[in-house]
Amino acid sequence: MKWLRYTLSSLVFSSALALAGCGGNPEPEPVNSTDPIVDEEIVDLGDLLAQDPDAAAAAEVIGDPATLLAEGKKQGDKARSDVAAVMSFIKEAAQGEPARKGVTADGRAYAQWVKTIQGVEITFSAVRMTQDRLRYLVQGKATDGAKKPLLTGIFVKKGPKTGGGRFHVNLTNVSDLYNAPGADGSVHFWFANHKGDKRGRRIAYVNVVRRDDPQMQKVNYGADLVRLVGVGGRFRAVGVGDVSADLPGQEAIGLRILWKGGEGGRAAAAVASLGPNPKLLGTAHECWDKDGLRTAYKDDNPNNNAMNPDEGDLAMCAGFAEEAPPDQGNVSADGQDTDPELDALLEESGAMDIDVAEADAADAIGQ
Repeated sequence: MKWLRYTLSSLVFSSALALAGCGGNPEPEPVNSTDPIVDEEIVDLGDLLAQDPDAAAAAEVIGDPATLLAEGKKQGDKARSDVAAVMSFIKEAAQGEPARKGVTADGRAYAQWVKTIQGVEITFSAVRMTQDRLRYLVQGKATDGAKKPLLTGIFVKKGPKTGGGRFHVNLTNVSDLYNAPGADGSVHFWFANHKGDKRGRRIAYVNVVRRDDPQMQKVNYGADLVRLVGVGGRFRAVGVGDVSADLPGQEAIGLRILWKGGEGGRAAAAVASLGPNPKLLGTAHECWDKDGLRTAYKDDNPNNNAMNPDEGDLAMCAGFAEEAPPDQGNVSADGQDTDPELDALLEESGAMDIDVAEADAADAIGQ
């Protein structure tokens, strides 16, 4: 399956296929805009950024670790870490009393923490916009003394430390200050963790260039994750970029995964040309058991049979019927194969009410 593995590895997907759940959806207590910012207004994303400890190495025959599952986990951890690296600043910085707190000139409560984290002075600021809506700003101090925005966004509080939101991570500034993740562009991150039995996230990379990419190609791609706590979940991802020099224009690489705890799961993947004559280049399907070992596999690449043969029964895996891979008709201009259930969950959490400009705002808070 080298044809598929190469293209999947060329882009970064987000899956994090083993997540735990917590939290509920109590009504927030009424507050005035000038009431002090309290600890429960600082979001804890917890399981939505947890590392999956069970990623397996890819293999190619029945009885060995599932290739698509392993690829999703491996690429998912890279994408997760790009967001988690900045989100961890909030958790670490907001320990103890803020360095400054008070009320802005327009009558809004704010709190500001200043901590040195991994050798860089980090300022985390929060300001209450409405009763249940807070603006966040994470800044890092450069060597010239300038504060660079690393994260901006809005948290919509539904319960203590839980709710919905939209955050933007500035990969360029993070990479300049920390020499990692070594990329330019931004990550848009939506989440909903206000329900006890279901939670989800959407990650979209926008005009991202990896600094170690010799071609310096600019790509847009993203992933949707829905986690049914204690049951399983569903993951969709699409990457878009010029990953084949032999084809005009860009290609789309899609991956869909369904899994059930203690039983296993299945995946479908596709590569499609998005050039002047769009067409589906190839697809693959795979199933695995509760231990992540492949039970069935099939692709439509005739040159791949000797190395990665079609084998096993794909009709039903872990209770899931065959999942159609995304084709060029499912791929939007921004590289998102969106999940309708996640759309509804994000809408309910308030995350979908936050537009680009509001999430991008990097106004100095409390200064």
